[in-house]
Amino acid sequence: MIEESFEAPSPKDAFILARKKYPHISNLKLIKASQRLDENGKLIATVMVLVPMEDYISSLELGNNESKKSFVDKTIELWNSKGIPKKWLDEKISKIEKSGKGIKNSKILHKALIKELKKSIKVVNRDESISNRKIMMLVGPTGVGKTTTVAKLASRYSYMLDNRYKVALINLDTWRAGAYEQLDNFAKILQLKHYKIDGIKEFNNKIDSLRDMDIILVDTAGVSPFDTKRLIHTVEFLKTVQNINISGSLVIPATAKYEDICDIYDYFNFINIENIIITKFDETRRIGDIVAFLIEHDVSVSYLSVGQSVPEDLLLATKKSILKQFLGEFDE
Repeated sequence: MIEESFEAPSPKDAFILARKKYPHISNLKLIKASQRLDENGKLIATVMVLVPMEDYISSLELGNNESKKSFVDKTIELWNSKGIPKKWLDEKISKIEKSGKGIKNSKILHKALIKELKKSIKVVNRDESISNRKIMMLVGPTGVGKTTTVAKLASRYSYMLDNRYKVALINLDTWRAGAYEQLDNFAKILQLKHYKIDGIKEFNNKIDSLRDMDIILVDTAGVSPFDTKRLIHTVEFLKTVQNINISGSLVIPATAKYEDICDIYDYFNFINIENIIITKFDETRRIGDIVAFLIEHDVSVSYLSVGQSVPEDLLLATKKSILKQFLGEFDE
C-alpha cells in the first residue's frame, strides 16, 4: 500500500478530498490525522490514508493534459522513496525509451521497471548437491544471525535434502561469550561434529583432518566495520588455508540501511565473497535498501532467513520472493 497525505482546514475536509480522489475505494483506510498552525496562524489538518499501489499509479496521470515528463518524474519519485537510486532509475528509463516500446503512462512504466529490476537482481541457481568437499565460511557484522544460520545450513545439508551429507562445524568465534555453547547445542541435537578453534595452526590442521566430510561450515566472530583487531584475526585464519577453496558467504540483515550494507560488503570483500545470505527477511517489509545494493553490486543471494526456527526458516533465494517482498511496499 502507498501512504498518501491530504490537507484541508479540518480532518473531515481532508478525508473528503481523499474520498473524492479515490471514490471507487469503498474501504479507504485512514491511518493518521494531525493538525497544525501555518505561518499565518491558520489551522491546517492533515490525514494519511492507505491507497493500493495501482490506484496510486493511476492517479499520477492527471488527465490528457498531463505531460509525459510529469508522470515519469512522479514514478521516479515514488520508486526513489522506496530506496531505489535515481541514477539506476534514470538509466533504466532511458533504456526503455530507446527500446522503442514507448512509455505511454505510469502503469506501463511501472511494469517495465519491475522487469528491469528482475534482470538486475542475481540469485544463486543451484540444486545444492555436493560432489567435492565444500568449505563454507560465514562472515558478517555482530548480531546478524550468523550462528543460527550456520545451524540452519547444517540441518539442511545433513537431514533435509535428498542426499544426507556428512557435515562438520567449526567455530572461530572466541570473542563472544557463549558463542561456542550456542552452536554446540545445535550440533548435539543434530549429532554433528563441532570444533572450537583458538589457533591458526589448529584451524589448518582441523580442515586437513576433516577430509571425509562433505561440507564444513565455519562460524566466525561478528566484526564491526571499525574493529581492525578482529578483522586482522579473521584474515590470519584465512591465510593459513589459502590453497584450499573456501566459499565466503556474507550475512546481511534485511533491516540494514543502504550505506551500512555497502560498508559491510566493502569491509568483508577481502575474502572473495561468493554470495550473500539475507537474514531477518521476515522482520521488515521495507527492503528497498538491500534491493538497491543488489542491483548495484555483482553479487548473488543464496539464502533468505525468514524466522528463528531451525531449519525450516531458511529458504533458497529466488528473484520472485525478493521482488514480492519489495513490491509489497507498493501494493500489499
